[in-house]
Amino acid sequence: MQRLHFSSQEGIRLARELWEILRRKKGCKLSRLYRAANDESLWLAYSEWESLGELAGARREAARSPLNRRLHSMLKASSERAYEPFGPVQSTHGISFATGPAAMLINFLEEMDEPEAALAFLAEAPGYISHILLHEVGKPKSLACFAHFDSQGQAEELRLRLAQQPALQDFQPVAELFVV
Repeated sequence: MQRLHFSSQEGIRLARELWEILRRKKGCKLSRLYRAANDESLWLAYSEWESLGELAGARREAARSPLNRRLHSMLKASSERAYEPFGPVQSTHGISFATGPAAMLINFLEEMDEPEAALAFLAEAPGYISHILLHEVGKPKSLACFAHFDSQGQAEELRLRLAQQPALQDFQPVAELFVV
């Protein structure tokens, strides 16, 4: 995942162009760009790869491209983290999204003992599509959840109730909303 904060519309166009190229690289199973629900200059680039080696190769190749250098010159800020999925669902590939889906990225202070049980309420929320549990590569105690919903309104309702969930209160969840 890469969080991109653009200073111009030209930067957004370049990001779309670069991600279209990356999505055709060997090992790329899925690539999507999401816009922050409350900030049109903030984007989240999400991709799934066959292996960390193929992701690393694509990153090295992209870093050398003039397109990538132009893109980075137009960013206000950028952060990139590689995550590994765990749990019963490990991909969003093949999921049929609604016409106006929303994604919620939830980060936790630390890993919990039984994240699947603690986050089971997500599947019961109105408009729920799917969720994936993630560890940051090299940080097995980190925990994130990437969830999808039919609409931004349904995702926002759940985001507002997230910290009130008894199983999550000690983990101080921080959720950001994105739209496709």
